[in-house]
Amino acid sequence: MIFENIAVLKADGTYLPSCYVGVQGAYIRYVGETPPAEDYGERVDGNHRLLLPGFVNAHTHVAMTLMRGYGEDMPLQSWLFDRIFPFEDKLSSDAVYWGSMLGIAEMLMTGTTSFTDMYYFCEDTVRAVMESGIKANIGRGISCFDATKRFADLPAYTDTKALIAQYHGAEDGRVLVDVAPHAEYTTRPDILHDAAELAAEHGLRMHIHLSETASEHKECVGRHGYTPTRLLEQVGMLTQPLTVAHGVWLTDDDVCCLSQHDVTLAHCAKSNLKLGSGIAQVEKYRTMGLPVAIGTDSAASNNVLDMVDEMRTAALLAKGAACNAGALPAGEMLHMGTRAGALSQGRTDCGDIAEGYRADLVVMDTTHPALCPANAPLSNVLYGAGSRAVCMTVVDGRIVYRFGEFTTLDMERIRFEVQRAVDQITAQ
Repeated sequence: MIFENIAVLKADGTYLPSCYVGVQGAYIRYVGETPPAEDYGERVDGNHRLLLPGFVNAHTHVAMTLMRGYGEDMPLQSWLFDRIFPFEDKLSSDAVYWGSMLGIAEMLMTGTTSFTDMYYFCEDTVRAVMESGIKANIGRGISCFDATKRFADLPAYTDTKALIAQYHGAEDGRVLVDVAPHAEYTTRPDILHDAAELAAEHGLRMHIHLSETASEHKECVGRHGYTPTRLLEQVGMLTQPLTVAHGVWLTDDDVCCLSQHDVTLAHCAKSNLKLGSGIAQVEKYRTMGLPVAIGTDSAASNNVLDMVDEMRTAALLAKGAACNAGALPAGEMLHMGTRAGALSQGRTDCGDIAEGYRADLVVMDTTHPALCPANAPLSNVLYGAGSRAVCMTVVDGRIVYRFGEFTTLDMERIRFEVQRAVDQITAQ
């Protein structure tokens, strides 16, 4: 396809008022101010349209749409142990598949083209990813409360090995597999070490929750004599490319340590606020050299999977926390929600609008009242219309959402199956 005479916002916030963007197969092959000589097939009128890189959700648990609204106004530990874990004990593969489909639908219609996930029944989430057309890094959550078990004894080990063998790199790289220990407080140091060795053996990225709450952080020091960050260093996890979610209670020493390795922080502002976990000082982290991407966390703790809304909240929160209106400016925030997220997934050819990059794109309707007048198109998107203006989402050159309709999903069936799955679980 060729987007004709369309305004473009690049990942760094650069605004190009009139462009031609040509797509062949999964890739962007032309970006220019004049029409290309080559025929790119379908013509997409760019009049009153704005083209952006697809958003990358750097941390979520997509099937937890099943638990949207199920544990409200509770701190993290009570929320997890009194509501979420008991619900998850009753999950089935069918429920996870339909919960994943619902979450993916929400992401596609709000402009997300890729997400990083940690959960269970991962083959069913992979199936939803493959059928829907979105991209994802999938990690089987690893936890262990049994002191007699080693990593190789756990179902999570077997499941992760199977995921790697069957799905890593599937669908022309749309599906990637991460090694995903849940957190320090749910996983022993020897298991974290063995998980890091598995990742190294297969050249995989890793994904973990880190210093999300004050109690988690302090109790780790009490157990091991190290902060959670320094414990990850001790067990060898920082030798692998790593995404750490939350980082609300990182010390300056922790940030210095993480910034010396291939680590990205997935900032989940709304989930941290809703669970009362605190405010991650991401403006400081960024200036200290730690790359930051944006994640929504799950719909059970957010309660939406809307990346533009997440970026807006993160930007406003940073400004208010620092008493500095210049903190996390709009261009930096867009980079965090697009290119930084793609790099956190190891997708070096994603996250921007440039020749040779994957055609992961979002089109917004600039006739939306909150996008007028166009004094500052980037600010209008982040602080104004947000995802309400999304009218098209493209992944690897394939249109998966257009003008309110999904090209790969049956929303009526998804809504029915999700409600059926939830009713079955809550009736037990």
